[in-house]
Amino acid sequence: MNAGIASLSLPYDALVFDLGGVIATHDNDALLARMAARCSAPGVADRITAVMRTTGIGSGREPVSALHARLCEECGMEADWTEFAGIWSSHLGLDPAMLDLVEGLAARRRVMLFSNTNAEHWDFLVALSGGRLARLEPYLSHELGLEKPAVEAFLAVASRAGIEPARSLFIDDVEANVEGARRAGFEGFRFTDQAGFEQYLRAAASR
Repeated sequence: MNAGIASLSLPYDALVFDLGGVIATHDNDALLARMAARCSAPGVADRITAVMRTTGIGSGREPVSALHARLCEECGMEADWTEFAGIWSSHLGLDPAMLDLVEGLAARRRVMLFSNTNAEHWDFLVALSGGRLARLEPYLSHELGLEKPAVEAFLAVASRAGIEPARSLFIDDVEANVEGARRAGFEGFRFTDQAGFEQYLRAAASR
């Protein structure tokens, strides 16, 4: 981790990080392929995608077990819940360098997470990180009942955290989420890689 980045004097009261695609890695194509491989219905990948898009797991309206039940009924999912739960998180990982950087930033200023996620994925990643992610003040869509990129979701995070959006930087790899944050009054940064993010922070520190 670049100690110089962590020690920068930044014009923000809070840094708000997305999880997947920034600190956590995910291979959604691999997840889809693994789920499809356990379904008896042929050519089922598109159907799985459609089912996933119509569930309320991200907002917490439905548990992941409800998705499993629907896949069993509509796609011929043959994996029981225990096997499915393993498949469900099998595509996730962590970027150790980014996690180190975020923790270094958190040692000197307020840092939090705002992620569209579900309980199973969150618990898996917390365990994978040895508990480190849980110490980064998480705000999770399935607990908030709201998902990015809705302006209401960002305002709910700001309200619960007691932060001023105009004094906060939101970092996400999805442009729609960054735009949602900007509409809510945050400064937004589209994350592509750690080097680009560090460059952005250096520029912010020199304003």
